[in-house]
Amino acid sequence: MYVSNFRNLRHLFSIQVILVFCLAIGNQEQLQGQTKNHPLYDYNQVLHFGFTVGGNLADVKSKLSDDFYRNDSLNSIKSQKIPGFTLGIVSNLHVTENFDIRFIPSLSLVERQIDYEFRDGVTISKKIESVFIEAPITLKYKSERHHNVRFYVIGGGKYAYDLASEADAEINPFEPVVAVEPHNYYYEFGFGFDLYFEYFKFSPELKLSRGLNNVLADRPSVFSQSFDSFKSTFWMISLQFR
Repeated sequence: MYVSNFRNLRHLFSIQVILVFCLAIGNQEQLQGQTKNHPLYDYNQVLHFGFTVGGNLADVKSKLSDDFYRNDSLNSIKSQKIPGFTLGIVSNLHVTENFDIRFIPSLSLVERQIDYEFRDGVTISKKIESVFIEAPITLKYKSERHHNVRFYVIGGGKYAYDLASEADAEINPFEPVVAVEPHNYYYEFGFGFDLYFEYFKFSPELKLSRGLNNVLADRPSVFSQSFDSFKSTFWMISLQFR
């Protein structure tokens, strides 16, 4: 019951983040017509701190193995996108007029689901739950500021450690799991808007993170051996406050 309630709250939180993101984008015209807030924000301080909250949508990029094609009982494998959420601390280093370097250590709760459809009509679902400690470093390129709005794009890399990894857990033949390794490496890119309000700067952002390394742990079951490789992909909508 508690797990179900937690998942419902997580889904609700992700929807709320998306709604706030859309409202913020829609508010640009109003901000452009207002008095310029904090005109020296990007000049009077080299290092800015803040926090970020966001919703993520996890998926997997996998390559099926020869074992899958040789398996007469397994018909297909599909992955489902499941929303999660992210909390982090923003550290933004002002380098030049148009370039910043960002470091945003974060905690992300992520869930993925793999559905195995067998030829007898039975479908078995395996969930992969992860708790990531993330350390992304990105380069931020900013456009010229127009009143209280500034567009930007980002690109960089990220290391993430999965605290919930079951790669070293004892193998239970009666309850096989799809285990993933704890070390994850990503490249990521995205875009957003810096919106200058009277008392703070607010930045809605959309970002894609794509896994570089195969994180599939070796397990003696059809659920794991049906894959040759298993990489994570995340879409994230975040709301940053500084």
